[in-house]
Amino acid sequence: MKNSFIEKIDPKMFARIQALRLMDDDFMTVVFDGDTELTEFLLKILLDRTDLQVKSVMSQKEKRNLFGRSVRLDIVATDTGGRLYNIEVQRADKGASPKRCRYNLAMLDSHSLKKTDDFDALPETYIIFITENDYYGYGVPFYKIKKTVALCNGVSADLPFEDGCNIIYVNGTYRGNDAIGKLMHDFCTPNADEMNYRELADRVRHHKQEEKGVETMCRIFEEYGNERAEEGRAKGRAEGRAEGKVQGKLSAYFELIKSGLLSIKDAAVKLGMSEDEIRRQMLSFEG
Repeated sequence: MKNSFIEKIDPKMFARIQALRLMDDDFMTVVFDGDTELTEFLLKILLDRTDLQVKSVMSQKEKRNLFGRSVRLDIVATDTGGRLYNIEVQRADKGASPKRCRYNLAMLDSHSLKKTDDFDALPETYIIFITENDYYGYGVPFYKIKKTVALCNGVSADLPFEDGCNIIYVNGTYRGNDAIGKLMHDFCTPNADEMNYRELADRVRHHKQEEKGVETMCRIFEEYGNERAEEGRAKGRAEGRAEGKVQGKLSAYFELIKSGLLSIKDAAVKLGMSEDEIRRQMLSFEG
C-alpha cells in the first residue's frame, strides 16, 4: 500500500481499522462475506469435519419478521447437502443468550419453507456462537447443546430429540494447542502477522494493509457513522414529538386548574405526579 494512499486516510479511522479483530462482528462479516472457501475452512475447524462443502455465504443478512422485530445475522451459509449455518460472534454474554439462539433459528426456519412445503423439508441447521467470554465457564473449547426427552416416570434416560437444530457455543478464551485453540487466538488478535492460519491472515491483511481492502473498510465505517447519525436524529425527533405531547397535555391540565375546573389534587392523581411537582411545573410554564 502506497504511503500517499495512507496519508489520505483519517489517522483515527486508520487506527480503528488496525485495531479490529475477527471477534468484532462488523469486521468478521466483511472478511467472510461471499467467500465460500474461507467460510468452509472456518466451519471445518469448528465442526471438526472434512466432508463439508460450502456453496454460498452471505454476511450481515437481515431477516424480517412480519409480527415483530427483525434480526441481523452475521454469517449465513449453506452447504452442498442443503444444511444451513448461522455463525455469530458475540463479545457480550447478553448477545449469546439461549433465547437469542431460539430467535435466530426461528427467523431462519420461517424463511426456509415455501407455502406448500412439509415441515420435514426444514433443513438441518447449525447455530454457532463464537463468544469472546467462556459463556458456561468450564474452560472447554466448545459446548454442544443437547436436547433430550425426559421420561415422566422419573427414569434417567438419554432419548434424543431430533429436531435438526444443532447449537454450539465456541469458547473465545480457549487457547489449547489444537485447531480450535489456534483459531480462537486468530479471532482475538488484530495483527495478521501473529495469526496461525494463513487463510485468515491473508484476508485480514488485505482489509488492513492493501489499498482496495482499506478503502472498503473506510467506506463501511463512513456508512456505519451515517447510519448511527440518522438513528440519533430519528431518536431525537421521536423524543421531541413525545416531549411535545407531554407538554401539550400538561398545558391543557394547567389551564383547567387555573380556570377552577380541576383541583391540583385531582390533576396530580390523573398525571401520576405529586401536588408539589404540579405547582413547580405550573410556575415553569408561566415563567
